[in-house]
Amino acid sequence: MKWLVVLIACCAFQLTKGASIERSVRGLSVSKVELTEFATTLWDRDDNRNATGDLLLDVGNYAGTTNTDQSPNNLFTKVSNSLLNGATYQSFLKLMDNYNPYTKQLETTSAEEDAEENDFIDAIMETRVMTYTLNFLINKDYVSSSTDLKAKLKNMWFKLYSRKTSYSTIDSSGFEHTFVGEIDSGSQKVTGFHNWVSFYEKEAVGEVNYYGWLSNPDPQLIGLSFTFHGYYKSISSLWVGCSPEFEMAMFTVCFMVRPNQNCNFAIDGNSMTIQTYTLYTDESLVGSAYPVA
Repeated sequence: MKWLVVLIACCAFQLTKGASIERSVRGLSVSKVELTEFATTLWDRDDNRNATGDLLLDVGNYAGTTNTDQSPNNLFTKVSNSLLNGATYQSFLKLMDNYNPYTKQLETTSAEEDAEENDFIDAIMETRVMTYTLNFLINKDYVSSSTDLKAKLKNMWFKLYSRKTSYSTIDSSGFEHTFVGEIDSGSQKVTGFHNWVSFYEKEAVGEVNYYGWLSNPDPQLIGLSFTFHGYYKSISSLWVGCSPEFEMAMFTVCFMVRPNQNCNFAIDGNSMTIQTYTLYTDESLVGSAYPVA
């Protein structure tokens, strides 16, 4: 597998300060070698990632920085039903319509939406990816049990909060920002939005317009720009084809062991980095998470 260099994705929210530490205070120290072993094993156990022929992409043209559409076609020209019909994909897709994309507008969680969040967590916990993740985090004293990990996933990703201190409205969550995408009501720009399934689903119904690639396109990772509901995202990055549980696992582990800093590892000899941020008022909640280089 070849990984490409991805441009850093800018995130419009307030972060905790002075948190660039080598060792997390939440559990045992985890080395880069251990993270590499974890990520490589996780990749090998991602049974629900795309197989040959599941995805076809039209990467189009270089987007540049002109805020104009350089690629007339959709990024995704084919995504197989057999891939999206998997249990973790189906439970993930049910979460896509649970959010208002605009910040400063109240977010609430209905009983049905709460159940959908729990169903998604239950579905990913049944996979080999999350079984391995659970054992890794138990061995490193970050969680004590499957029940503990489920509770932490629910809290860190789905608890609602205010995206900025200047916004009094409960308008966001780590999951919405990272996987679904938001439109900042102040800057009028797209923030977050780092998931290929969400991108495909929104592109298919005309909510996303792909502008083009920003770094050499690759089957598994791409730097790109696009609009979401007509609002511009100048620089973003997507893993393409990996399962929802793989991204949740990698982002969660990096959030726990390398909060507010680069989480460096390698997969198949290719150097990778994930950047995570805690929320400015609560370090147990995800502000954002995304792959960088």
